[in-house]
Amino acid sequence: MKILFCQLRNHGDIIRTFPLMDAVKSVHPDWFIGFTCYPEMVETCGLCESIDFIFEQPRLAPVGDTQDGTRILDCSILNDSATQVKKIEFDIYVDLHGVFQSAMFGAICNIKTRLARSAETAKDGASLFYTDICHIQHKEINRMERHFLVINKLFPEIVPAEKSTDAEKKVIICPGSSKKGKLKRWNLSRYIELSNKINKDYKVIFVLGTEDIDIERQLKATTDNEVVVCDTWQQVEKQMQAAALVIGNDAAHIHLAVWKNIPAIEICGPLSPTINGIWKYGKGETIYFEERCKCENLWKGKCDFGHRCLEQISVERVLNVVDKYLQ
Repeated sequence: MKILFCQLRNHGDIIRTFPLMDAVKSVHPDWFIGFTCYPEMVETCGLCESIDFIFEQPRLAPVGDTQDGTRILDCSILNDSATQVKKIEFDIYVDLHGVFQSAMFGAICNIKTRLARSAETAKDGASLFYTDICHIQHKEINRMERHFLVINKLFPEIVPAEKSTDAEKKVIICPGSSKKGKLKRWNLSRYIELSNKINKDYKVIFVLGTEDIDIERQLKATTDNEVVVCDTWQQVEKQMQAAALVIGNDAAHIHLAVWKNIPAIEICGPLSPTINGIWKYGKGETIYFEERCKCENLWKGKCDFGHRCLEQISVERVLNVVDKYLQ
């Protein structure tokens, strides 16, 4: 069996597909697993050893001159990627994204069986391209769990793989986020206060990514704890290895810890803690302000409610959860 998965979103969404990749390989070790993503996500996909081959897929761009609406989109940019995929002759295409480009790609690659979720939680009419549809009508489902619901439509035997981890006396704190997701960050001063109150038997290490350089100087000036900037996901993974606990925002670093089955505490701000929080097969907890707000300008870096969803989460509340995992 040759199966091609597609996810065209960001690092965190890519990483949240990895439990499914591992489960497929665990149950069916002889299956060939392909994965298609945007070029900038290839390195991230390389973290998952269950993926046998990664196919780059360029972003579609609208046509400049629509010629009275007769030309809407130029799909010729996908020709090379589709040609490469066709050579493999995949049996099944699983669209884990659910937008026009991700749905169409499986069809233009001539993959006969194309599986994804129904129109209620897909976009752009994506479900018109699928041959098999998993009916998921509600959005408030954890992303990792939703991927398993989709695959179980055809393969009910695929279940999350069990993982065991060793733990050393170190705590990793990841206070950053992507540039677009800065409103998902808990206040840095609270992370510093939290680090100072963590059990002194544990070494605290702040781990930043290349998009977090703006807080590196402030951290180094205000904490005696080690601050590490990682240029690659492999470096992040190495820092997290054998950690007793990982603490961070609703961002890719936490999703990486969850995938690796490392105990994690996610401090969740404006996005849904159900969709983006720690899934039921993981270790850890999601902390969030119960009175949810709908910040319409999140990805523009503007908050309509004074960052209330994160400002209402105190250091003491997080510390109480931390102590549960560092006993």
